[in-house]
Amino acid sequence: MEMKRITYRGGILEFTLPANWVEEYEDEGGATFYEDRPDSGTLRLNVLGFEGPETITASDMVRTVFRPEEGMSDEDFQDGLRLRTYIAPASEKGEALAIYRWHVAVPIMPRSLRLVIFAHTIVCGQENDDSISQELRIIDSSIRSGFYSREAGVSGAFRHSA
Repeated sequence: MEMKRITYRGGILEFTLPANWVEEYEDEGGATFYEDRPDSGTLRLNVLGFEGPETITASDMVRTVFRPEEGMSDEDFQDGLRLRTYIAPASEKGEALAIYRWHVAVPIMPRSLRLVIFAHTIVCGQENDDSISQELRIIDSSIRSGFYSREAGVSGAFRHSA
């Protein structure tokens, strides 16, 4: 499968997705990615930034950002990053949905934290479909192998160029 590299907001995050997926960006932050076909899943991306008190380091923030919760899996990866994964139920217009979520905690020295949030929404039961199952594996692999900048980013409006 041909893949393309997504460089989000000037490089605070880079990852790959199938080349035929549509990209939509919001000027104030956030993005949506999907294959332009009926019943495809939709991947949403958002990035949040947090400033810690002077008594805590960025590395400490990464270690403590996620409180243990049932049904959620937390792990260290990529030398100093923390990943939380889980599936959240939802519904829209009476249709049951499953939202596959990946939260990546990134330390920004000296006392900041960047939380990169991916959410892939599908109709409940679609995970049993071969194409959706493959889609979920591709997204998971891309998130785990992505590049997460540890440099401070620029907030505010941003235009992605094609």
